[in-house]
Amino acid sequence: MATSKPVDSPLRTLGNDSFERVVDAEDAVLVEFYTEWCGTCRQMEPVLESIRADTGVAVLKVDIESHLETAIEFGAQRTPTFVLFADGRPVVQRQGSQPEAALRELVETYVE
Repeated sequence: MATSKPVDSPLRTLGNDSFERVVDAEDAVLVEFYTEWCGTCRQMEPVLESIRADTGVAVLKVDIESHLETAIEFGAQRTPTFVLFADGRPVVQRQGSQPEAALRELVETYVE
């Protein structure tokens, strides 16, 4: 896996792009499955932004109401659900609010 470095790009929200194309384009991607009405999801946004800025890992937000089939495929039964992808494959999943330290540790395990 290539070495990741801090990047300046913002959090990315899945639109009309293919989920697989986005996940396959990066060495590691932290995906948050969320809903617009989820207060916890909104609270996690600064945490995700901080992790993205510090580690360089790509962060992708997927609205489960707009991308239900993708959410079902990856077991996002509640929001938020976080799935870390490495080399295009899901490697770990966490559901519910997560402490920043726990998400950082998760990412740092897979990002060199």
